Amino acid sequence: MRNRTLRIPATAAAVEDAVEEAVVGGVVLLEQDGQVVAAVVPYAVAAAGLNALYAAEDLADRLLGRRLIADLQLGMETIRLDDLRREMAL
Repeated sequence: MRNRTLRIPATAAAVEDAVEEAVVGGVVLLEQDGQVVAAVVPYAVAAAGLNALYAAEDLADRLLGRRLIADLQLGMETIRLDDLRREMAL
């Protein structure tokens, strides 16, 4: 797999070349003002990254839920929604 950098703004031909490179497994970094801001990657790479992100978010949600349940079981103070609304209106 070959990696290369494409500076933005790029010509349409350069973008087409970047897509063709991704089709064969290459990665093209998109650079603007000396900073890498994005990449053209094969779809499988992008899908794997998204799946990993979603899995991490799901895990974080589950861990937060478990923590809140544990806090409730240890006597965490709670407030009724109507009472909270009244407090917020003051």
